[in-house]
Amino acid sequence: MSLRAVKAAWRGAEQLKRHCHTVINTLGPQTPPEAFLYRGNAYYALGMPYFALADYNTAASVLTLSGDHQRRCMKAVDQFPTTQTGVYPALDSHLHIFVKPMLSKSCVVEHINDAVGRGVRAAENLPRNTTVVQPTSPWMLYPTEEGLCACCGTALPERSFACENKDCHEEYCSRECRAEASSLYHAAVCHNKDFQSIELDVFSQLKDAQMAGRVAEQNAAAAQLLTLRLVAAGLQMQVVPSALGQVRILSGRLTFSPAVLCGSMLHLYERLARALHVTTIVSYEEFIGDLARVTANCFHRDGGVELNLPRAMLNHSCAANVSEDARTGALIATRDVARGEELTITYYPHLMHLPYAARTAELEKRGFHCMCAKCARRE
Repeated sequence: MSLRAVKAAWRGAEQLKRHCHTVINTLGPQTPPEAFLYRGNAYYALGMPYFALADYNTAASVLTLSGDHQRRCMKAVDQFPTTQTGVYPALDSHLHIFVKPMLSKSCVVEHINDAVGRGVRAAENLPRNTTVVQPTSPWMLYPTEEGLCACCGTALPERSFACENKDCHEEYCSRECRAEASSLYHAAVCHNKDFQSIELDVFSQLKDAQMAGRVAEQNAAAAQLLTLRLVAAGLQMQVVPSALGQVRILSGRLTFSPAVLCGSMLHLYERLARALHVTTIVSYEEFIGDLARVTANCFHRDGGVELNLPRAMLNHSCAANVSEDARTGALIATRDVARGEELTITYYPHLMHLPYAARTAELEKRGFHCMCAKCARRE
């Protein structure tokens, strides 16, 4: 097949995928199962058998299929590399709302390079101790320890405020947090026992990984919990999560195993889709894209994982020139920064004293591959 024919086939598959996606989103619960079958064919033609498998499974729940479609997907996945990297670009449409008001006027958000994507640069020379990002609260978080407020992550007082649904497990430090959680995400899933069961299962996986010292698995489970909350927020606003302004500004980069996408991750998505009845709203590709954005931008702190939008604009470096002021919570320059220089923070400050080999090993345990200049020099 000529290159021209390959490109034409690719464009045709892309058009079919978009058309099926439009039909599914428009018709919702009335979508004929054939639409999922055709979209699965498009995904398969585009070299995404893991996404095709999800649509084939959906179609098979109504149609009588031989199973050849699913077997074809699994056979294709066996030929894939052990890991792949998915990249999900961001839009700048809502930066002026969620980021720029908290960012110093001496800084700009712009493309850094193809490896790290977008970041923050100094628009002028910045003296040491210049405030780069004002103190900000996370837009969304998920507490990973018991005894913490489900909304803000602070320690629960002696008299905490439980959810008004007695069957719900969430507790809050105040009525205000309870109301905020309800308006942000919780009202959409409060009475959904299947969703709560999924949350508890993933939380158990996180605790098992924590007990065994498997930090990468622990962080992955924490990101999944935050993604579940993000899906609930989208459901609350009646949009796909990636359409939320706070999510549109986040770029995603996820290194994944195709086998996992066809196994445990697909199982998680299908449970979620059944629990929330969102098969026609949140596709498997959308869910993985949301997970990629959360994974790339969340901060793992003691007791929780959070999305702090202004801070998420700064890339990591093992020789960072910005750090958090312990007194105010602002991000400040730790040295003089020249105009045009990228402003960076370290995601794992307790590891930065280690030499290159040990530091790299510890970062890889956390599922993080550092691409900073210091690591490039193997320092």
